[in-house]
Amino acid sequence: MDMFEVIGSFGPWQRKVFIIFFIINIVGMWQNLATTFFAPNMDFRCVDSVSRNDNGTTFDNSCEVQVGNRSFPCTKWEYDTSFYSQTIVSEWDLVCDREWLISLSKSVYMGGFLVSVIFFGQLSDSIGRLPAVVISYIITVVSMLMTLLSTSYVMFMILRFLQAFGRTALSTVGYVLVMELVGPRHRTDVGIAIQLGWSIGFASLSAVGWFFRHWFWFQLALFVPILPFFFTYHLVPESPRWLLTKGKKKRFEKLVEKAARINGKEIKGSVQHLMQNKSEEGSQKTLTLLYILKWPKMRNRVLNSNYVWFVNSFMYYGLSFNTNDLAGNPYLNLFLAGALEFPSYAFLFWSIKKWGRRLTLIFLMVVGGAACASIVAVPDGEHSWITQSRFWLTAQINKMLVGLRIDKLIEDDEMAF
Repeated sequence: MDMFEVIGSFGPWQRKVFIIFFIINIVGMWQNLATTFFAPNMDFRCVDSVSRNDNGTTFDNSCEVQVGNRSFPCTKWEYDTSFYSQTIVSEWDLVCDREWLISLSKSVYMGGFLVSVIFFGQLSDSIGRLPAVVISYIITVVSMLMTLLSTSYVMFMILRFLQAFGRTALSTVGYVLVMELVGPRHRTDVGIAIQLGWSIGFASLSAVGWFFRHWFWFQLALFVPILPFFFTYHLVPESPRWLLTKGKKKRFEKLVEKAARINGKEIKGSVQHLMQNKSEEGSQKTLTLLYILKWPKMRNRVLNSNYVWFVNSFMYYGLSFNTNDLAGNPYLNLFLAGALEFPSYAFLFWSIKKWGRRLTLIFLMVVGGAACASIVAVPDGEHSWITQSRFWLTAQINKMLVGLRIDKLIEDDEMAF
């Protein structure tokens, strides 16, 4: 008998965990896109003593001082504070020959993202989903707190790497945990719904940035909401699937009995009939990613999913990190970019039910690629942001579809083996 026929596919026991990681996704997206307000485009002017009288109050973004027929590199700048009071750009003068450090900070953060999914993916398989979540939470909290004390750009960048390293695992391991707690009947819907947290975080970040325009207070505003999750530890269970594959029979039995009780279900007979001897097989070996890749069907799925994820993430974050480059109010631009995700999810719910995962993914990948290519033919102008938003929307839909492939792997891995 399937475990979810006994404990329920999506009852109160699963919903509380879903809500926890849904909210984590909201504040997690704040951290992902925080660079938008940490290091925005800021107009500046040189305020070296020799240039102060020449430039007046014009922010000309000049990197040189003109003295007669000679020009000298500027060494001191003043920044336009129309939208931001203090950012890491103005804090550590990330302009002119130091402007590349802004792009480096984004790359370093995504580097932490990459290392996290590799490291914590294996760690959660070895020691369990819940311990991996706890470790990642501690790393996230400590690194975010230390970021408030940053005294240099290098220190800030290292701590942002650690933030990405910890926070990414909170979402990715948490997502897998939720998928393993939910029955197949609700898995697709829950897999899409939990990612709405990203959209809410995306759209609401503009409000956080608007109220906290100094990078220190902005970082503090990102840090405080993560603290209450400390008190949700006792509400998050270990994955029964992981317990089963590791042969932890007693913990599995207690967990199933508790889940059934909370969901208002009655277990008829012994929990032993749910195990089907799978626990004995799982307890004899520790499976790794290399072991998974030995099986043709799983190898093809993993490689295919990773390639699609790479392509969509490249587009999604490339556009999302650079909403500052669009004309107009940067806060409004970010809000609109986040708000566009909601109709994309509505379409996704419909298309998955109507067409299934495969045709939906193929269709949207083709549309996304065509939209991306068509931007090349659009001339630059004040309304070019509309085309970029359309392209961004298609990339976002594709990214959501990649997330759905996790639950397909979870559903079919026994068959593949």
